[in-house]
Amino acid sequence: MIAMNSNTKTTNTKSDTLVRYLFILTLCSSAFLLFLIQPMFTKLVLPLLGGAPAVWNTAMIFFQSILLAGYLYAHFLSSAFTLKKQIVIHLVLMAAAILFLPIAIPTGYEAPSESWPTIWLLGLFTIAIGLPFFIISANAPLLQDWFRSSQDKDAHDPYFLYAASNIGSIAALAAYPLFIEIQFGLKTQTFLWSYGFLFLLFLIFLCGILLRNKMPDNSSLAKNNEDNVAEHAPDLKAYLNWILLAFVPSALLLSTTNKITTDLLATPLLWVIPLGLYLLTFVIVFSQRPIIPHKFIAIIAPYCLIATAVFNMSTTHAGTIIPYVIGSLISFFVLALYCHGRLALARPPATHLTNFYIAMSFGGVLGGIFVGIIAPVIFSNIYEYVLLLMLVALLMPIKTQTIIAIINRRVGQKAYSYFADIIFSIILLGLILLIQQIQSDDLIFKLLKIIPLTLILLLLVEGTGRPLRLALSIGISLLVVPLISGSSGQLIFQERSFFGVYTVRKANNNDQTVHIATHGTTIHGIQNKGSLEPLSYYHHDTGLGQLLKADQRQNKAIKTVAAIGLGAGTAICYSRPEQNWVFFEIDPLVEVMARDPELFTYMNECGKETDVIIGDARLSLKKIQNQSYDLLIADAFSSDSIPAHLLTKEAFDIYKNKIKDNGIIILHISNRYFDLEPIIAVTSNASGLHSRIYSYTKNEKENEKHPNRFASTWVALAKAPHHLDRHIPLSKNPSDEKHNVWRELVYQKTDQPWTDDYSNVLSAFR
Repeated sequence: MIAMNSNTKTTNTKSDTLVRYLFILTLCSSAFLLFLIQPMFTKLVLPLLGGAPAVWNTAMIFFQSILLAGYLYAHFLSSAFTLKKQIVIHLVLMAAAILFLPIAIPTGYEAPSESWPTIWLLGLFTIAIGLPFFIISANAPLLQDWFRSSQDKDAHDPYFLYAASNIGSIAALAAYPLFIEIQFGLKTQTFLWSYGFLFLLFLIFLCGILLRNKMPDNSSLAKNNEDNVAEHAPDLKAYLNWILLAFVPSALLLSTTNKITTDLLATPLLWVIPLGLYLLTFVIVFSQRPIIPHKFIAIIAPYCLIATAVFNMSTTHAGTIIPYVIGSLISFFVLALYCHGRLALARPPATHLTNFYIAMSFGGVLGGIFVGIIAPVIFSNIYEYVLLLMLVALLMPIKTQTIIAIINRRVGQKAYSYFADIIFSIILLGLILLIQQIQSDDLIFKLLKIIPLTLILLLLVEGTGRPLRLALSIGISLLVVPLISGSSGQLIFQERSFFGVYTVRKANNNDQTVHIATHGTTIHGIQNKGSLEPLSYYHHDTGLGQLLKADQRQNKAIKTVAAIGLGAGTAICYSRPEQNWVFFEIDPLVEVMARDPELFTYMNECGKETDVIIGDARLSLKKIQNQSYDLLIADAFSSDSIPAHLLTKEAFDIYKNKIKDNGIIILHISNRYFDLEPIIAVTSNASGLHSRIYSYTKNEKENEKHPNRFASTWVALAKAPHHLDRHIPLSKNPSDEKHNVWRELVYQKTDQPWTDDYSNVLSAFR
């Protein structure tokens, strides 16, 4: 009899172990598919909206909203049906989702809405992947709730499965840019994802089979219900706490990603890094033995906020963008880990598991809506990032072991005074402004800066135990000072659209008043007041200037010109009376900026009657008759990045069709972070185009004389080499000189052309 019991116990143990590992595998597979479809489908959609960074933020709103819907479905299913019925219903809905596979752009959504791109994009995602994403998103809470019916030793506390599922999520985010995107085209990716969905359906079916003998009878169900009533349900305060602690990291995720992709490139690689860090925080805090204790994070989080404030104050130009990106990611990780750590500590018993996940998901949705929809409407810059940092500061605990608190106790005052926080914040503001006024490079002035710098650091550190003071310090450092300091010129224009933030500043340069337009950290146009001289990347010594001067001087064959990207309208001042120019610009706000005579006068004085066609250039060009242009200028930038879909073979095929047989295409490919020369060379060659490149650089003397003439790289393309010879002959000694001459492009035999189906951003990093 004892032997039989022993054998039975051994069999049950093996069965329970099998159930445990099957659930881990199923949840990891589910999370892998869930987070694989996010960058995959967003990349598929990206070209329809000009490669704008906001596409990812809008996509994240959809993903978070459907995730919430999935959690609500899981809660309803687990509370209204027996386990057996739950399994049947869930499997039926998964089978129905197969009808939406493989993933593709649905008919009727090939062209975006110009008036409401965000709403249009949300509709596209809903129709294309709504049901498959919805049904997979429900798996995390639903399978954890099912696991409570097993006889596993941790069945009473299945939150460790949430950490396991996030490992699958991180694996997907790492695998996509590092392997899947490189090895497979988008069409192949969608088919592979469909096979993965079928495999997941099989795994969930197995989970149901293994649980069939463990389903509680009606009496046990009744007992569980009594136990649930006996346990205290979460109150309103608990729900609000969960929502807030989920809201902040979610909003920080999107805000951080938006800042990074604006200045580098809207691509899956840069989407998944912040998202991977975000998910890693869940893995850590929901693990049974967290590798980073929450107590340690609670200690360093305030100092992380201080470091973020100091770094942002000292990072004001494009040259420091890479350190800024790294610093932003580290800061985001620590702050998200702090909030999620508090969230994990506040989690309820497993009987209220689905309620907890619903509140957590709802907070995530609110964060996405705030950053993706509300903030672009109410803020003219990315101020939401600073407000979120201030909110994190307010979530920090009050500590009494600060210098001021000790002094206060010595003199018999309260240890915490909000009035003192405000006074200290005003002192901090004065010290920061004092430092900004000390602009001299003399040693004595540099030494004078040490005193206020030391005081600023002490005030910031002192604020670590006082949430209000810390929040005010962050706000002063990152919001107030940039608005009133005027260190980079007087702000005369600042507006925000779906495609980013545009600013124009007035500054004095070599005794001249100049207007400078920027998008992100990159200058998009400069004009000296009272002059129509093309500056920045378009001056006479650049590749564009060389081409247009040569035509005007020798051939005068260029009669019709199309330009992709308007900017400040600088290029139009190369136009001649007999020429017909047209611009293609995706953002209506850019045309408003370029045509405002208070900002720039290029368009009003050189091309007042010039047409500007609003919309994505590729979609707009498709409507233009073939062989319409003698010259096509491609100069489309989002901050410092060129939308990848304008550099693919399909894009070059369109450009080739729209120019005349003897026409020229010229591309602006200047970039601080990506070497696009080999990509352009091999891709244009695949389209049957011949290419030459002109990289303009200037020495120190020229830089002092002409500070607003920038280095730039332009590539000219034509259907035959002799069409290029007519305008831009090759250098006679190209082997010894790579700058300030026209030369052939260089690439390796291993370089692959980019297409709409395939692109490898990693290969282009400098």
